[in-house]
Amino acid sequence: MALRSIINFVLFQGVWFSALLLERDAVIPASFIICLMLFLSEQRKQDILLLACGLPIALGYEWLASGFELINYKVSPLPLWLAFLWAALLLTINTFMQFLQKLPWYFAWLVCLAFAPASYYAGIRFGVLSTDLTVVSFWLYYGLGWATMFVCIITFNKRFLAAK
Repeated sequence: MALRSIINFVLFQGVWFSALLLERDAVIPASFIICLMLFLSEQRKQDILLLACGLPIALGYEWLASGFELINYKVSPLPLWLAFLWAALLLTINTFMQFLQKLPWYFAWLVCLAFAPASYYAGIRFGVLSTDLTVVSFWLYYGLGWATMFVCIITFNKRFLAAK
């Protein structure tokens, strides 16, 4: 179990760094890594359902955040690499980030609020995306929405998609 989680995390990081460093050219390596993540999945059916349900929610949030100018991408409304990055992140929910499903929802929400904006802030520092908000405002506005959306996806996965 621990090795599988580490591999899952490393593969996600591969997609994250590809998106950060290659942007639109990340699609091919990200596609390969996502296929590998699915191949290695112990709950492939659940992960595919999670992608089908979670990806529209996640990209919908990104689209809204972009529309409200909380975050700006070089490509409007959203770059393709973002969909691949989200797919990889969703594929960590049942493996590396499985611990979030075991926490009370408000602790999972606090973890997401604390750490998710940091990933986006790194993207801002690398020039992959931008925001007109101060760091604190970005963390609050974007982070609050992101954490809420992600905990909803995790809760949906836990209640409706998990094998009974």
